[in-house]
Amino acid sequence: MSFLENLPFYDVILDFVNETLNLDGYIADAFNFFNSLDVVTQLLVIVVGGIIFVMGVFELIKKLSKIIIVVGIIVGLYLLYDSGALDGLIGG
Repeated sequence: MSFLENLPFYDVILDFVNETLNLDGYIADAFNFFNSLDVVTQLLVIVVGGIIFVMGVFELIKKLSKIIIVVGIIVGLYLLYDSGALDGLIGG
């Protein structure tokens, strides 16, 4: 069992989402549509999807690295301020 399955009202929320969105039906329809395509089209869909996925992963890494750098600078400045190293500069 996963952590989520132990949460209260997990079954109620899962049933509500499944009934409201009908995800099983959409997944089955997409699978049937994909299987009805010829092999060349399936290959093109997989290649284009892979390219989009890889580009998205690189964009996510770029954005996360920028966020990590900014948070690191802010934490470093806070630690300098907290230790009193900046008292001469900002007056304290």
